[in-house]
Amino acid sequence: MYGLQTPIPFAVAPIAESGELVWKPFVTERIGSLAGHLVGDAWIAITDVGAPRGRLVSIALDNATLNDPSTWAELVGESDAVMRFLTPVGDELYVADLVDTYSQVRVFDRTGAARGLVPLPGRGSVAELPFAMMNLFPPGRPDEFLFSFSTFTASPGCFSHRPGATGVEMLSGPAVTLPGTVVEDGWATSADGTRIPYHLVRRRDVLLNRPRPALIYGYGGYNAAWLPAYPREMAAFVDSGGVYVHVHLRGGSEFGREWWEQGRRKNKTNGYADLYAIAEDLIATGVTGPDVLAVTGASNGGTLAGIAAVQRPDLFAVTVPRVPHLDLIGACGDGYGRYTVNLELADADDPDEVRRLAGFSPYHLVKEGIVYPAVFVDAGDTDPRCPPWHARKYAARMQAATSGDAPILVHVWRNVGHGWATDAETALTEHTEWLAFTMKILGMRPREV
Repeated sequence: MYGLQTPIPFAVAPIAESGELVWKPFVTERIGSLAGHLVGDAWIAITDVGAPRGRLVSIALDNATLNDPSTWAELVGESDAVMRFLTPVGDELYVADLVDTYSQVRVFDRTGAARGLVPLPGRGSVAELPFAMMNLFPPGRPDEFLFSFSTFTASPGCFSHRPGATGVEMLSGPAVTLPGTVVEDGWATSADGTRIPYHLVRRRDVLLNRPRPALIYGYGGYNAAWLPAYPREMAAFVDSGGVYVHVHLRGGSEFGREWWEQGRRKNKTNGYADLYAIAEDLIATGVTGPDVLAVTGASNGGTLAGIAAVQRPDLFAVTVPRVPHLDLIGACGDGYGRYTVNLELADADDPDEVRRLAGFSPYHLVKEGIVYPAVFVDAGDTDPRCPPWHARKYAARMQAATSGDAPILVHVWRNVGHGWATDAETALTEHTEWLAFTMKILGMRPREV
């Protein structure tokens, strides 16, 4: 279902006293997600086989028909909660979920009997690896569940929960908080009638009695959940009087595998329609206006922002595509680009699919004589995933085509890749630069301290 990055327990081996390992095949077919742990004499895992939102199953090590999901024992069935990852702790199983995009953690015994909920310290998210149902998480400590947790108003803290405890212990608190801040949940209706969730974060004294500068930040792709976590660099935008808008577009995994499937390949443009529906909802409700609305994102989210600039220039005053693919046809020509196109966007070997891809490739949608919004394209010159030629090519075409006077800029950073390995000082400078550009266009100034 997910391709080569989906882990499966391909083989198992008992550890002999001599240290010799004799491997035998276990689950050898890629049926779906099956990320879990060896617990006693069974492989206990979260799977999406027969359950788009996930269910907990147990596969006995002596099972003779391992590739037949009907032989897997179901411990916990599918529910409205979207299972994200499993952590065994002693004799208990901690299952991290998403419920309407926010985290919860349920506790079960090894038979699947419910033991209760972990009392999380607020409405936010338990930290997880990207693409959680594709990854194997480490087992928990023998006597406690350790987790990092953050909210829209508090940076990550480290917490512990012990089986049977009625509360959690804070091991280290958040380093940064946003006092006097309001978080509000909203839903917009996309073009096909699907309800799309988003969150607003603003200072309490920034009243929504007139359109305010707003910054939408989204991703919507590759089965990755866009967790309601501390907004990091966007916190400066909130502190300066702006409204931060965190969106959950189809193509992610906030509502399970179907949410991903509804926003990938032939359904990919649903995610862009979701973005525009949220922008239109924010404008219709008076939260913001098209003259003070910005959108940004990175990687797949950078492609999203690049598409927004050319598909709906009427909705946005600023778009900031960061480390993006912007020529989706050209991306089919290199190894990693071709892989990502095939996984998420289209079949690069099918001419009809490539023609469909051209219909939303940002570079190919640029037209002469359009008044485009202000654009700041940000890329790294050593990025192996989204090479900087995308940024240069798109920005040059936009500069030549626009009939407006809004600035269209590009910055390719030296010795910078796709973001995760960027050193702290460079990352700080990067974020300061694109945020300063955005806030200047929106008529904002940092709050004096």
